[in-house]
Amino acid sequence: MSTNIVANVTDRQTRIAIVEGDRLAELMVERGERVVGNVYKCRVENVVRGLDAAFVECGLEKNVFLHVSDAVPEEPSRSKMRRKMSAFPPIGKVVREGEEFLVQIVKGPLADKGARGTRRISLPGRYLVLMTDTSEKVGVSKKIEDDEERRRLRNIGREVCPEDFGIIVRTRAQGATREDLEDDVRFLTRLWQTIQGRAQQAKAPALIHEDLSLALEVLRDVFSAEVDEFIIDDKITYDKVLNLLHNIAPNLRDRVHLYREDEPIFTHYNIEPQIERALQPKVWLPHGGWINIEQTEALTTIDVNTGKFTGKSLEDTVLHTNLEAADEVANQLKLRDIGGIIVIDFIDMDKPQHRKRVTAALRQAFARDRMKTRIMHITRLGLVEMTRKRTSESLAETLQTTCPCCGGKGLILSAETVAASLDREIRRQVRETDARLFHVQAVPQVVMEFIGPFGEYVDNLEEDMTCEVYARADRSMNPEQFEITPLETRRQLGRICRQRAGHKVEIQPEDVLRVPEMGLVGCVDGLVVYAPEVSPDTEEPIKLRLTKVANSYARATPVGN
Repeated sequence: MSTNIVANVTDRQTRIAIVEGDRLAELMVERGERVVGNVYKCRVENVVRGLDAAFVECGLEKNVFLHVSDAVPEEPSRSKMRRKMSAFPPIGKVVREGEEFLVQIVKGPLADKGARGTRRISLPGRYLVLMTDTSEKVGVSKKIEDDEERRRLRNIGREVCPEDFGIIVRTRAQGATREDLEDDVRFLTRLWQTIQGRAQQAKAPALIHEDLSLALEVLRDVFSAEVDEFIIDDKITYDKVLNLLHNIAPNLRDRVHLYREDEPIFTHYNIEPQIERALQPKVWLPHGGWINIEQTEALTTIDVNTGKFTGKSLEDTVLHTNLEAADEVANQLKLRDIGGIIVIDFIDMDKPQHRKRVTAALRQAFARDRMKTRIMHITRLGLVEMTRKRTSESLAETLQTTCPCCGGKGLILSAETVAASLDREIRRQVRETDARLFHVQAVPQVVMEFIGPFGEYVDNLEEDMTCEVYARADRSMNPEQFEITPLETRRQLGRICRQRAGHKVEIQPEDVLRVPEMGLVGCVDGLVVYAPEVSPDTEEPIKLRLTKVANSYARATPVGN
């Protein structure tokens, strides 16, 4: 399967897609300031003993969160991390208010939370990561599974590791030579010396080292001999990529191409529609099943359903749907860049061997993920708890914003509910005030529910409360809201009541609100008009003559051209 990297670079944003075959596998978006990986000289603003953490000022919009486990000078052992609170000294003994030191951002701002930082600076290169807090510690990526290759790389790492530093050999170092790793070490140690020199001269808070732009980060971390093409639609970015490749991987320069067509690059490679689908909660599986993905601030839940798929038996249907879902879940979490705590609700499986197969398939699918994941065993109820490393906002959080209508709930009040509230509010105002004349505005669906199928609800309201209500539809309003304006004189009705019985009106197709069993309901200047004799199949403008005009609705019959 071919793998291509497609970069769309504009003044507004940079979008980079990793395409496997014809399928969008990952999408990365850069807008404005990127902070993850940056190194700042900070000042401790306040120490919060109740959280065992400190908040440090780095010059960002919000202070950076520094937990005690990230504030200790050396990386804690695994046993310490398992013991958590009891393994570390109190935060007050680790940092002091007003103290200045270097901090690297490891997690960007999320929602209302600020970024998270660490005092242990690590500098990534093409083949290894230089750790400035550890003395002569050499690690090898767990994703390198070949034992002989791991031993080779570890031995080379010990030989090239500079004194008073540690290194981690990256996954892409498989097959790399000693010279490749030595080049990385020389570059990263010089970079660390530069950072230290800048830090001595800078006054906190200050940015000391800015990590690579998104395009160059992808070049460093993703682009390799396994990638067929790197296509870029911006000449400046294209030149930067070629210049960097000249120093780190000149053999890959012929795989970088400048896109020159007039058609937008993401449209040309059929990426735009795939981005739209990646924002939908429902994802179809190959044989008719589907998964539903719901995100909250702290937790993502994924529900698996058989949908239209029917196998040879119930057990066969459930097993194959769950196996397809395991693969698709890994694809979607990577594409949507969803991290944190994730709970997957697979369809219940009675046989333990089936549960083991699904768990194994899930772990195998995530083996291709560049982010660190931890997957627990599947329960008898079909639930799997897992975590995926999160360093920035998910795709949905980057591309979408909270709905002004529902406030992020995903649901709004039904038209019937809002109409009932409108009815109660008018009755309350009549009882508690002297108002008897009202102008009401709401979206068309609420107005129709308020007046009733044939106007009977609003007629009964006016009769019961001895008042007059003039309801008009306004498409621009929030579907959950309505406006009630008490009128003092009938003269104010002039701008509201423009239609009279006998007037000819024309309803455009887009103004048709509902097609009942016979006739249709439309809207003219906000007035709901019921035309029982009009065919609902027409797609042309409809000319009508008003036969009755009540306060909040009208009836009409068709007229000839």
